[in-house]
Amino acid sequence: MRTLLVIKALQASSVARCFLTLWFVLPVCFVVAAWYSGISNADDTPTPVKASIAVHPGKPGVTIPIDFIGLSCEKKILSRVCFGPKNPTLLALCRTLGPGVLRVGGNEVDSTFWSRTNAPAVESMQKNRYSLEPMTIGPVSVDNLFEFARDSGWRVIYGLNLGAYNPAMAADEADYVLKVGGPQLLALEIGNEPNLYPKGPNRPGIRPWSHGYKEYKEEFTGTATAIREKHPQAPIAGPATTKSTDWMERFMADFKKEITVSTSHTYPLSAREDDPRAPRFASIENLLGSKFPDDWLPKLESSKAVGVPYRLGECNTASGGGKSGVSDTFASALWCVDFMFDLAQHGAAGINIHGSFRPGKYSPIVFNNKQEIYEPAVIYYGMLFFRQAAQGRLVPTECTTTANLVSYAAVDADGTLRVVLVNKDLTRPVVASVAFGAKATRADAIRLTAPEVTSTEGITLAGAAVAADGTWTPQPGEIVPCADGSCDVSVPIASAVLLTIN
Repeated sequence: MRTLLVIKALQASSVARCFLTLWFVLPVCFVVAAWYSGISNADDTPTPVKASIAVHPGKPGVTIPIDFIGLSCEKKILSRVCFGPKNPTLLALCRTLGPGVLRVGGNEVDSTFWSRTNAPAVESMQKNRYSLEPMTIGPVSVDNLFEFARDSGWRVIYGLNLGAYNPAMAADEADYVLKVGGPQLLALEIGNEPNLYPKGPNRPGIRPWSHGYKEYKEEFTGTATAIREKHPQAPIAGPATTKSTDWMERFMADFKKEITVSTSHTYPLSAREDDPRAPRFASIENLLGSKFPDDWLPKLESSKAVGVPYRLGECNTASGGGKSGVSDTFASALWCVDFMFDLAQHGAAGINIHGSFRPGKYSPIVFNNKQEIYEPAVIYYGMLFFRQAAQGRLVPTECTTTANLVSYAAVDADGTLRVVLVNKDLTRPVVASVAFGAKATRADAIRLTAPEVTSTEGITLAGAAVAADGTWTPQPGEIVPCADGSCDVSVPIASAVLLTIN
């Protein structure tokens, strides 16, 4: 009994010593760990790169059209319950972006047929999928589209089937569209990427391999003539070409007096490219790195040369429906801001970011099948940023830095200067010294940010996300002190900032 008591006493004292040891040692361990962590984090934090931005508000250039922003979708979306008054969230999302242009076309346009009497009823958005199977739409689809356009304040580029080459059908559809659309119709776009109609080694095609511009011109003329027999002043768009081709220059020479707006398509990267070393391989590094102006700039210049407005009617990060892990990440929003300004400063009338409300990859607005609601995707925030910044006339900027930073600026009619800085650098933050020359004591800054460049959620603009009802309520901007016509602003890795200077 006495031995047992001694053992218990020793055990108790051991436990006590253990607790006492933990009581003193653990706090010391935590302090050491915190100290080490601080050193580690300090060492891991990249040193900001300096940048010098010279802005010239006294040299205003091209005016940014109020409806520069646009969406593009495949035509078979008209066979779904998508547009119309029963879709308040989609309406709100379009209104939040401001006045714009909705283009309905894509590859599906050349397998979408028209009938005033024999079209099936529109289907649920649950059945929304890409398809090149023949489908017929009718008056209800057009009625819904233009009711949506009137309610949202957007105009429409309406695609017509050229693949079937049925001028009478196209003219009858155009007749109905013109009567229903009225002023909301910007143009009738005949066909989609006709330079890819011919069969090729890696392309099934819908025309013989020998089909070229000459044959296309005859079909375009036949369709346009049939439309204008009923409506001589019908607004028509074309040629909706893609990739490297001289068709735009030839088209403008032939049809410059008959075209309301010229259109073409481009995708900087390819979702189907398998070689990581290829320049078009769909990666975040390539998306935020190289630009490919040869895809669109010659077409824009051909159109401008004859006085016809040019619109990039279909565009997004990567062809082939986009690539998960690239097209649906925050990188796409940064790319969008940069590319839209690049296009605007060359005098384009606008751009239509492609997508047909399908979740994942690259659609700016998606239909959530489970919850049956419409939601903004990541690239939508890039478009929304552009809307806040691109007001008035573009002015020159000069950006000097070793970082992957781009700058743009615009001056509004009331003299308000807006300066955009997009840090596309994946490893280095930037501290930019912005010289604008005007007398101002402060600038207001709002930021486009995400947790990581690879983030697919958590994106905010001006400290706020777009609400579930499609509206956006920005938080007050941060104050950036200015003196002697300049200010310094930080631009973290993979982020964008908008400075507003009154």
